[in-house]
Amino acid sequence: MGELDELYQTLFSEDKKQEKSISMKDIVALLKEYWSFIWKKKWFVVGIGILGGIIGFVYASVRTITYQANYVFTVGGGSTSTGMSSISMLLGMGGGSMDAFSGDNLLELLKSRSLVENTLLSPCVYEGDTITFMEYLLICDSVRAHCSSGEAPEVKDGFVSLCDIEYPIGQDRATFSRAQDSILMGKARGLLKENIAVARRDKKLSYMEYSFSYKDELFAKRFSEAHLNAVKDFYVETKTGMSAKNIEKFQHRADSIKEELGKAIALRAAYLDHNRNASGLGVSSHAHKIEMDIQVLSTTYAEVVKNLEALKLDQVRETPLIQIIDKPYLPLPNDKMRKLKGLIVGGFLAGFFSVLGLILWSYLKKTMEENENHQEIVVADNSSTK
Repeated sequence: MGELDELYQTLFSEDKKQEKSISMKDIVALLKEYWSFIWKKKWFVVGIGILGGIIGFVYASVRTITYQANYVFTVGGGSTSTGMSSISMLLGMGGGSMDAFSGDNLLELLKSRSLVENTLLSPCVYEGDTITFMEYLLICDSVRAHCSSGEAPEVKDGFVSLCDIEYPIGQDRATFSRAQDSILMGKARGLLKENIAVARRDKKLSYMEYSFSYKDELFAKRFSEAHLNAVKDFYVETKTGMSAKNIEKFQHRADSIKEELGKAIALRAAYLDHNRNASGLGVSSHAHKIEMDIQVLSTTYAEVVKNLEALKLDQVRETPLIQIIDKPYLPLPNDKMRKLKGLIVGGFLAGFFSVLGLILWSYLKKTMEENENHQEIVVADNSSTK
């Protein structure tokens, strides 16, 4: 049995009658033994440490730096008051909030592939030219540079080269080719999986965090801003879409009634001018009919306008407020590792694990030797007994 095994059994065994014990002197002797063994292998440890330092230095020199654009925002409002207008309740049009897009579901919208694709197809400014974010992404990935220099890889038969695929501004998504759709969806999935992170800071709070990381600093800042704005617009439009349609209908109705009221007022003026000196029941009855039409139209127009204002108030009440608390500014935070840090960390880790490896190797070697000696003694005892 090895010395480490004896120490383990002494320290952790539950058998109180165990006769074996170990003193502090034995522990010190054991540590000195291992220290002596490691000291004999010091140049091996130093060599491994130097090698690890070189690896850490090279890694810090060639690794791709990632920049992060971080947002903290909160969502408020979006609830409809209990005192909504009677016309809204009667017609089932009033500002009923759409619970499917409330609360944590906003975080799911930030993970939506379609919204990421829409953002990639939205315009941005790159070196004075207006291009889509998808083209900007291909430039950051050096795809366009390889195409311009003729270094693009050869394409097998039946496949399409990225150099032949473009994403111009304003192209209808329905007109995209199969290759355009495939590349766009692949890029969107990649961004969602590796670059976009969303979370709620605390379950008890309404603060949410959105982070976008990428190797190009300007792309990270611009895309994150465009993506968050696209999600905000979609969220607000969805929450207030029903109210907007109802307001549009009532506004059209109010405009129609107003136009009819204007025609009736003009008709009354023309009729009175034409029959100023006329008398008789026919003239007075027709004038009275025109007056009644004007009164009905005026009353109807007033009621429609009143309910139209009530619908607009409901829309304001249910419109969510997405307030940005923190937003990124240049320069963006990054995960750049300095060369000196890589050298020190790499050397330390390599040296530390080499020492652990030597101790483990020494322990296993000693254990195997003791087992072999024990087996030899057992065999010798058995042979002497016979």
